[in-house]
Amino acid sequence: MNKYSLEDTLVVVYTESCAEFEHVRDICLLEDNWLRDNYTRENLIVENHHGYGVVYQASTMRPMVMCGVFNDGRYPDYVAKMCSRLYTFPEFRMTRTQMVDAFRIADLLVNHLIRVNKFETYFISMQNREGRPNKRWWDAWVSSMNSASNDAWTLGEGYIQTCPHNVQKCWQNYVYKGDFTKWNPKTILDNEWLLLEVGK
Repeated sequence: MNKYSLEDTLVVVYTESCAEFEHVRDICLLEDNWLRDNYTRENLIVENHHGYGVVYQASTMRPMVMCGVFNDGRYPDYVAKMCSRLYTFPEFRMTRTQMVDAFRIADLLVNHLIRVNKFETYFISMQNREGRPNKRWWDAWVSSMNSASNDAWTLGEGYIQTCPHNVQKCWQNYVYKGDFTKWNPKTILDNEWLLLEVGK
């Protein structure tokens, strides 16, 4: 069976930590990657999200991908960051030819999270990868996500601020859905982003 089969999935949305979710977190923390600290108990607090979901492969109950909906007051109350603390488990990461199939799993989770919320506007943001000055990876990400979601997301221009520090890591690439003009957040372009300190 295709490991990205939608028929072989179970989506669970958590609103608070529990033993089941902490088991998933422990699996995530086994990997020592460059974003590992994002998923520790100190930095990924389920209760700070408006739902944090996990897609399991139903036939094995292995976690496939996880992420949440986030707004701690830094955005207007009708806006939320989707795919907050996004993590794809290693055995379900994809090659370039598998991206659309894999993104259908992520889109399944996104739609579940939208159904349990009432936000008008959602955005997804990702920081540039360390040591990779080009954005081909981001172009491929947007293309695959939109192929999987029937062009549900609009590519934003430049970078949007996602945390209250004026450093590169707090200004991220983004896509959005909903009435973005109502929010009209501050954004910066590539030439401005390049002048910022990297940040921690």
